Amino acid sequence: MKTLSFALGAVLIGSALTLTSAKTRDEKADVVAQQLPSYPLTKCPISGETLGADAVDLVVEGHLVRLCCPKCQAAVEKDPKSVIKKIDDAVIAEQKPSYPLTTCPVSGEVLGGDMGAPIDYVYGTRLVRFCCKSCIKDFKKDPAAVMQKIDAALITAQKKTYPLSTCVVSGKPVGDDGVDYLYGTQLVRFCCKDCVAAFQKSPAKFLAKIDAAKG
Repeated sequence: MKTLSFALGAVLIGSALTLTSAKTRDEKADVVAQQLPSYPLTKCPISGETLGADAVDLVVEGHLVRLCCPKCQAAVEKDPKSVIKKIDDAVIAEQKPSYPLTTCPVSGEVLGGDMGAPIDYVYGTRLVRFCCKSCIKDFKKDPAAVMQKIDAALITAQKKTYPLSTCVVSGKPVGDDGVDYLYGTQLVRFCCKDCVAAFQKSPAKFLAKIDAAKG
């Protein structure tokens, strides 16, 4: 079984904070693409309005911030840390109940054991739980390796209760050569890589099929 854990591509709508270079635009688009699938808020953190299809995607200090309209940008620029904290708190609240590891992904220590209460850390829009603050420093040396551990654990945990035996796109059985894919923190299973590309064009439609299958 093949495993993929890349995220949906997205278009960076705009930001007063963006620079004009193509490299900067590409970097910001990459942040949006990686963080959007596990972005926790459905409402603008400034106005409280529901985020619609015309939501504005900003990248602020490496974090995705979604706004209902360009008018809310000024408030973000005035106090970015409080806005980022609001998003981080929502990430922790949403992902902690289904967090798949009981040990620190860096040290291997039991979370909540002799090291004391776990440290809840947000990387992009993903929760990572550590046994102590010292492990955060080690995590930053190679975050991709640690995230792979968490992704693998999420896939293993969700496969036990995954509601479909067929590909959510093609309807074909998911065999031994199928693809296990994480959209944010949610497992989606495909018969082949070609179906991953089809899913990425309209993820909401296919995620709704999975939700319906859960009953």
